[in-house]
Amino acid sequence: MKTNNIVWFDSTTPMSTHFNDVYFNSEGAIAETRYVFIEANKLNERFLAHTQSIFTIGETGFGSGLNFIIAWQQFALFRQQNPDHPLKQLKFISIEKYPLQKTELVLIHQAIFDDQQLINLAKQLEKQWPCQYYQFGDVILNVVFGDISQFADHLICFNLLVNAWFFDGFSPDKNPDMWSTDLFTKLYQRTASKGTFSTFTAAGQVRRNLINAGFNVQKYKGYGKKREMLVGYKNSSPK
Repeated sequence: MKTNNIVWFDSTTPMSTHFNDVYFNSEGAIAETRYVFIEANKLNERFLAHTQSIFTIGETGFGSGLNFIIAWQQFALFRQQNPDHPLKQLKFISIEKYPLQKTELVLIHQAIFDDQQLINLAKQLEKQWPCQYYQFGDVILNVVFGDISQFADHLICFNLLVNAWFFDGFSPDKNPDMWSTDLFTKLYQRTASKGTFSTFTAAGQVRRNLINAGFNVQKYKGYGKKREMLVGYKNSSPK
């Protein structure tokens, strides 16, 4: 089945018609997202250690909103368990050049979410999609519809410094603009002190581009059959 932005294989794996690449691994998509972005950025530990009222996550490539919904669930759990903690709000800012149609978004969510809490969060997003600004209680979402080259300017406009990056564009060989030294340099400048990043790829050129931008970069065990991925931080190791 094919729509404007995606084509489906075996009714389980959505692929971008613009980049000829999959949105996620259809086997264990949720577990992989938690591993690559939530755990690798050590988000729960960093929420607990955060002394300010707002924590900001930046993402390159909103796609289906999978990463956002999982991060939202993680933050909701943190707030439930730590109601008196000084960290009160999560800001999540992402960019998307080819926003999915609402019908496409719903189909993807129906294919991957079977946990009732995640289904409920997904439905809240679907209800307002496609907008560029959302407020879900103590979680704020900004989705910039445009080219990745515009992202740093939006971060400046919003006066945001990012505490954790999800670098999640399509594969570097199919979407090289998402992985350039120029982009990473601009995003490094909008990264908070001790801010972290994680990404599914371990491509040598991506690693070099991140290092050239200023990030400290380390290899990290990949998810499942993937041997390696990349993680890192700005300035000094996060607490």
